[in-house]
Amino acid sequence: AALAACTSAVSAPERTASPVDPTGPLVSQSIVPIDGVVTGLDFAANGDLFYITQNGGVYRKAAVDGELQNDEPPRRLLQLAVAEGTETGLLGLALAGDFADSGHLFLFYTVADEAGAPAGARLERYTLQTNQLTAPVAIVTNLPATAEQQYHYGGALQLGPDGRLYLIFGDRNILPEARDPSTLPGSILRYNVDGSIPADNPFPGSPVYAYGIRNGFGLAWDGAGRLYETENGASCDDELNLILPGADYGWGVHPYDSCPYPDDTGQPPVQQWTQIIAPAGLTFYDGQRLPEFAGDLLLCAFNQSQLRHLELNEAGTEVVREEIVTVPGIIDPCRVVVRSGPDGWLYMANGRMIHRLGR
Repeated sequence: AALAACTSAVSAPERTASPVDPTGPLVSQSIVPIDGVVTGLDFAANGDLFYITQNGGVYRKAAVDGELQNDEPPRRLLQLAVAEGTETGLLGLALAGDFADSGHLFLFYTVADEAGAPAGARLERYTLQTNQLTAPVAIVTNLPATAEQQYHYGGALQLGPDGRLYLIFGDRNILPEARDPSTLPGSILRYNVDGSIPADNPFPGSPVYAYGIRNGFGLAWDGAGRLYETENGASCDDELNLILPGADYGWGVHPYDSCPYPDDTGQPPVQQWTQIIAPAGLTFYDGQRLPEFAGDLLLCAFNQSQLRHLELNEAGTEVVREEIVTVPGIIDPCRVVVRSGPDGWLYMANGRMIHRLGR
């Protein structure tokens, strides 16, 4: 499936939701009309919504007293020149842990050459000043991207509970690289916020945190601090993975046209979909408006434009229940991005609108 990356940040902004009846009927609201594919969103502690589009736009929709209002239009903070393609462009967004004081946020994107083709990928830090993002600082610049490889860049960017930056960098459609932990493609990368390599990374001197990744699109931590990733297979075997430091997730050995893939190598997935759904963004719901989802995982199934609810066992190693969530009034609610908001609403995006689900 061809889709862009997404993020689900882990910062824990203050809860400002108004009291609601948790037994009332589900309602959906259309919050932000969008121009382009939303590839990431995050919230500030005051409830402001930040989101990015694949074509290079960075936007903020301001909250009023901690609540997003339909009549408050979003403001574009930055328009980056990016190499925009089917799976390239502006792909990752994460607000700094001290955003309220520093105004720092992080962006991951593919750089364009003079012809507009990919000429590298980078991670940059920007500073919010009034209604503009300024003072760009390139903190990671050695990520390969070329005109010959325009697929599988991943791009999900996440600030972890440990204060480190986590980035999915896909295999770029070059299988052997994913299975080699000495290369960056096909990996989940972990950096300090200044772009340096944490001393406790599993491979000394390397940002590689886990490898054997084909085409990952979502990262999220559960309430116990466990990291999960969604991954798209080739023609079968999409995956939900529990990410362990230094683990090999198997891609780069499996025959490209073998369905199902051999299961004798790599870390086994928590969930596997042999008939592909293209799992994309994921989040663990931590609000009060939807108690039936409390602590559970929700993800976007890109191919069907569905929102799916997955309940895991206590160890977080097995899916014990999976269901398709009906979003009132919206037949295709969730394609790339889903996020539990600080106001208790569940936010998601399709190709036209950012919606929210709640009571």
